[in-house]
Amino acid sequence: MNFSWIFGILAGVIILGIALYATSSLVETEGKIAETEIAKQLGILLNPLETGLEEASYAVIKMPIETQIINRCRTHGNFGKQIIVTNEKRKIGGLEEEGEEISFFNKYIFSQEIEEGENLYLIMKPFKMPYKIGDLVFASANDYCFVNSPNKIMEEINDLNPKHIFQKESLEDCPFGSKSVCFGNIENCDIEVNTGGKYVTKNSETVYYEDSLIYGAIFADSNIYECQVERLMKRNAELAYLYAAKSNFLEGKGCTSNLEVELLNFASTLQFEEEDNSLKLNEISNIAENLENRNEKLECELF
Repeated sequence: MNFSWIFGILAGVIILGIALYATSSLVETEGKIAETEIAKQLGILLNPLETGLEEASYAVIKMPIETQIINRCRTHGNFGKQIIVTNEKRKIGGLEEEGEEISFFNKYIFSQEIEEGENLYLIMKPFKMPYKIGDLVFASANDYCFVNSPNKIMEEINDLNPKHIFQKESLEDCPFGSKSVCFGNIENCDIEVNTGGKYVTKNSETVYYEDSLIYGAIFADSNIYECQVERLMKRNAELAYLYAAKSNFLEGKGCTSNLEVELLNFASTLQFEEEDNSLKLNEISNIAENLENRNEKLECELF
């Protein structure tokens, strides 16, 4: 074989290698763009579901193919950050490269760090403490079985009629593959809810809840839950400062509330230190209840 043939073969191999690399890089880039768009659209889809939310609601987001919804939460800054990332199963037996992180400052999604499936089930509820702070989104791609639910939970779930939550009187009646959520002292449950102590235990970890945060404590990984609670309290503190300023303004208009100092003290209580966790919610809830009662008695209500 002469030199020209050898040179031609080597040149062809090099050109083919470059072409394959360029094609592969282009496919990966396009896949990453697609994943990023899905995460962005998912966040946008939540907007009309949350707008004007005054009571619990339920929705299902259907994915075109099996998809990982990755929930990440950060607490830095005034409001922290909600991050959504998606990763579709386009390859046979594998996942695409996950897209870019899409961030939101006004969303609070409680879920496992990775939810995987073709359907994402959402329960949404407004959260007040004592004024409305935001809308909570409890997301899951898995089935759950609530065992021995208290009446309030039972009635709410019956009204919403979510496809991924079953309510049974005993653990043995739970559908195969569902995660068991037991209210009361029942052995061998995946998730245990103590309504007296207001805490939820799963995977040997315990988090505390108040009011509608019970669903967040059930559905979310503990690190996601604690992060979102801290973010909610950050927003609560900023609102407390605003209402304190409003109280001062109304006092100049002849409408005295005497709540300015209490709201400023409340804002200080809402600051989470490094060692703080959801156990602090009970103290915060008690102060919020007192503020709500004081507000309802005012001639000019602040909130």
